[in-house]
Amino acid sequence: MPRPRNQAVKLPNGIKPDALPDYVYYSPQGRGRWVYRYYDDDNKKLITRRIAPPDATLREIWNAYEAIAHAPPVLTIRLLTTQFTASREYAELAVKTKADYDYCAKSICAVENKRGQLVGDTKLTEWTPGVIRKYTDARAIVSRSRANHELRYLRRLFAWAFERDLMKTNPARGVKTLKESPRQRYVSDDEYEAFLIHAGARYSYLIPVAELAYLCRLRVSEVCDMRRESIRDDGLFAARRKGSKDALTQWTPRLRAAVELALALHSGSDCVYVIPSPTNGRMSESTIQTAWQRMMVEWAIAGHVRFTLHDLKRKGVSDADGDKLAASGHRSAAMLRVYDVLPATAPATR
Repeated sequence: MPRPRNQAVKLPNGIKPDALPDYVYYSPQGRGRWVYRYYDDDNKKLITRRIAPPDATLREIWNAYEAIAHAPPVLTIRLLTTQFTASREYAELAVKTKADYDYCAKSICAVENKRGQLVGDTKLTEWTPGVIRKYTDARAIVSRSRANHELRYLRRLFAWAFERDLMKTNPARGVKTLKESPRQRYVSDDEYEAFLIHAGARYSYLIPVAELAYLCRLRVSEVCDMRRESIRDDGLFAARRKGSKDALTQWTPRLRAAVELALALHSGSDCVYVIPSPTNGRMSESTIQTAWQRMMVEWAIAGHVRFTLHDLKRKGVSDADGDKLAASGHRSAAMLRVYDVLPATAPATR
């Protein structure tokens, strides 16, 4: 409820204060004007907005007030991200995609533009392909990878808004992603073995997880997906993700030892997965990544160079003998080059 009026100024046209809409006042400044005052929750400040000239009638004042007070909210990036997050399309996304989109939305809305305004408060009508290009280039100064993630999120967000007539076009469509250099980190045998000893002392499950990722050239999610029926007489089967070919890795003494270490984690439980969770279900990637990063922080403090679990797949592909394309599961030589990072060896010509 508005506070009682305390306006001592004589109102024009014989208008009585009690007949005015809430939060509407007469300002005698200059030639005079009728204003609407309200508190902006987003910017945390009182806003005074002119709605009518000094000679307006009471009906004209009311009409101007209703046009403003009952107008639909101005769509901003922040409001659009909230609507998208509540949509069915968002609900059907994978868990990892949701987490990435949530992070993108939070990051985009928190950026401050040159006017000192948060990007989350900018109107949708302000977004053009040129604005998005400038935004992406600015974000690339910090991280090209993150800039590309946010660009892909904006494409999805604006496409969703376009299909619902919230935007006339998708301004992110046609804006090119930035070129990224593929990661080329190769983990040496010595540092890999030393880190496993370091990490396995606290998190024993990291040893079989790392070994399976390396020996079978798998992503962490693919290691977590392995079930007991994956253990076959002729090798260890793995269903790969992201369009890669499924693989059957033939047994070696080291691979058998890695599987035995994994099965030893079960402690007599009937968990159907090779790597069991603490509740005897599927081990989550986030649990493994959290433990890995905790140990990697200590590893870096000790003066070593950090590496990721996914770097072990690159090491596995690079160290593999024979047909590396088949070993990696990739469907193209171009993708294989991202993972096969060791230099080619050949004898001298003479």
